[in-house]
This record gives sequence, C-alpha cells and structure tokens, in this order.
Amino acid sequence: MTNDDIIESLANRVKKKDKIALARLITIVENEPEKASKIFKHFENIKHDSYIIGLTGSPGVGKSTLTGVIAQKMLDEGKTVGIISVDPTSPFSGGAFLGDRVRMTNICLHPNVFMRSLASRGYKGGISRAVFDITMLYEAFGMDIIIIETVGVGQAEFDVYNLVYTVVVILVPGYGDVIQMQKAGIIEIGDIYDVNKKDLGGEDIAVQIEMMLDDTIFQSGYRPPVVLTDAINGEGIDELLQSIWDHKEHVELSGSINEKKKSRFSYKIKELLFTKVEKLIMENFVDENEVNNIVKHALEDGKFNIYSSIHKIFDKITLEIKKNS
Repeated sequence: MTNDDIIESLANRVKKKDKIALARLITIVENEPEKASKIFKHFENIKHDSYIIGLTGSPGVGKSTLTGVIAQKMLDEGKTVGIISVDPTSPFSGGAFLGDRVRMTNICLHPNVFMRSLASRGYKGGISRAVFDITMLYEAFGMDIIIIETVGVGQAEFDVYNLVYTVVVILVPGYGDVIQMQKAGIIEIGDIYDVNKKDLGGEDIAVQIEMMLDDTIFQSGYRPPVVLTDAINGEGIDELLQSIWDHKEHVELSGSINEKKKSRFSYKIKELLFTKVEKLIMENFVDENEVNNIVKHALEDGKFNIYSSIHKIFDKITLEIKKNS
C-alpha cells in the first residue's frame, strides 16, 4: 500500500467519523506538512464550517481548566468540540510539556470531543505551525466548535487573532497583566476579557479593563465584555459561554465573519509561501560552510562584519533570481 493509498484510506475513514484516522492524519500534517495538499484534496467537496474560538493568556491563568469547563458546557448543549492545545516545547523530547492534558481528564473520553496537544516548537505567536491544518481536519470531520488554547500572550503573539473568530483573553489577579496588555497592545485583539480565579479578587482588574475599553474606539460597534470566572468551581462560566455565543451572533449577523475567514486564509497562504521560500533559499542558496566561515571571521575579525557578509549572500540570491526570471 503506497503512502497515497494510506492517506486516501484515512481520509475516507475521517469522513465516516473515525477518530483514530483523524489522529493519524493530524500526526502527518504536524510532522510532514508537505503532505497536506495530498490529504486535503480528499475533502474538497466538504462545505462544513466550524466556529473557531481562541483562548489566550499568560501561563498559569487557567487556560486549560477553562477550556475544559467551556467544552463540557458545549458538549452538554449537544455540540461536537475539537480542542487544540498548544504547549511549550520540551527541550529534551521536542514534544508538548503538558501533552497528557491533565486538566481536561473529565472530557477527554467524551464521544463528541477530540483533543490534540501540540508543541509550539519555538514558533512565534504562541501557535504551532500545524494549527491551521488541524482546524481544517476538524472541519472535515464535522466539528461544530473548535477551541484553540495558545501557549501564552506576549508582544509578538497575535497569531491566534488571525486564526479564530472569537478571541478570549484570560487574566488573573496579581500578575500585572493589565499593564502588560497596555504594553503589548493586546487590548486590541480581545473579543471577550475573562478575569479568572476571581476567588483571589479580580474586581479591580475588571474595572481597569473597563476603563481601558472606555478609551478604545470599536469600529464594528461591538464592545468586548469583561467577565469574572472561577474555573475550578464553575462560577461565571455560564456568563462567559453566553458572551461567546453573543459574539458569535454578532460576527455572523454583521457579516464580519466573512472578513475573519478571509484573514484566516490570507494568513495561512502567506505563511505557506514564506515557509516554501525559506526552504528554497536554505536548500539552494545558503551553503552551511559559507555560514560557518562567516561565523569564524566574525569571531576573529570582529562581530560587526557579519552584516556585510550577509548582504553579499543576499546579493548573490537576488542576482540568481533575476537571472532565472
């Protein structure tokens, strides 16, 4: 049986709701992304759209616990849920630190949920490079809702904004998150702000966020709500879930979901092109020995020489491209 035959067989099984086949295809797109085109050609006739939600926030704010309780509520409503949890990469195995999803054991065996942990593998934005492809597989499988839980929030970590339709930014008391939000500009990406672990006191943070929102102009006319929750005892979860449904209704009725879908595919197309160009350049124009020589000369003659050396490599690449165009 050839690789193409195996992929076709797995794709046919996914169409029949086979979770084992889904898991195997996810493994392929994560480890062998160049095979994605062979996989997705088998799903070209599927028109199903899932609603995609992103949960992001600093490490330790309770993203995994919140994801679990929100997913449970959605399951109780009869929805099918696909979860993608992106964790930091282990420096030893290269895998996800929390791959066992110990905080979601209550839902992991539910027949209407599928959960996958991914290692970020150092990829910027708190998002693994395979996330988009996995959401596509979840949609092919027919999931109603897809939840993406990111590694964390930072000044460059806005990728989740380009991949989902509703962004929930999670904060907790005592982390100084509001100041960090102002520095990072994260106030601009949230559709819902959730102050979790409210038992530690979160009213002050909620007030600060409300004040920040008061100074923000929202072109769409939608003002993000601020919700207080305690994921451990379930307090405030119903309100958070209702806020998610309210935002879903807003983007669908306003038509802005179409712009979000365009942004999602535009993001992926550019990322694919950049990846292919990077691979092309590294394989055809960058000689490892040349790089080592530049490093050697930098150490011997001065570190500032690397800039002129890099320009020479780039000039060579540009000349080669013009010659072949």
